[in-house]
Amino acid sequence: MARKTNQKEKVVQPEIVEGNEQVTVVEELPVDHFTHIVLEGKAKKLSPKTENHVFYEIAIHDEENELYIRMSGSQGGGLHSKEWIPLKDITAVLDVQGDKPFKSSVVKCVFSGQSANNAGFMAACCRGLGLIIQSEKSVFLHVLAKDYVTIREEILSLVGDETKPE
Repeated sequence: MARKTNQKEKVVQPEIVEGNEQVTVVEELPVDHFTHIVLEGKAKKLSPKTENHVFYEIAIHDEENELYIRMSGSQGGGLHSKEWIPLKDITAVLDVQGDKPFKSSVVKCVFSGQSANNAGFMAACCRGLGLIIQSEKSVFLHVLAKDYVTIREEILSLVGDETKPE
């Protein structure tokens, strides 16, 4: 419903200029750099109390030619960030863990979103990819998989496989 003007307010009419000018309206549309999904998967959540899964996608950034990962969904609830994270940032965090058990919170630093589930869900995704496994000490602690380096290189090679000319 239109607002009735107060008598004290002046009504300002736009100025109309005569002329034969061409006007181009440029709409700022967000660009999706992640249209090339190279891997989709699901990983069981860390809690032994549930059989629910977290879903993830790995895509190639079309300008940077780098792999990115994001959590695309979650069964059974649990808010999380759907932001795309450079996969090299996650592997860099994992690379420095060595053979000692570590918590999911080590991957917190790669997220700009602050959802409490981000780190745990991403750790579940890393388990689903085979990069890390459950520690013997706790279901919520992780250690690098025995063949971590091999699996990491296989995943990182997805960008090379997709960009080779045929």
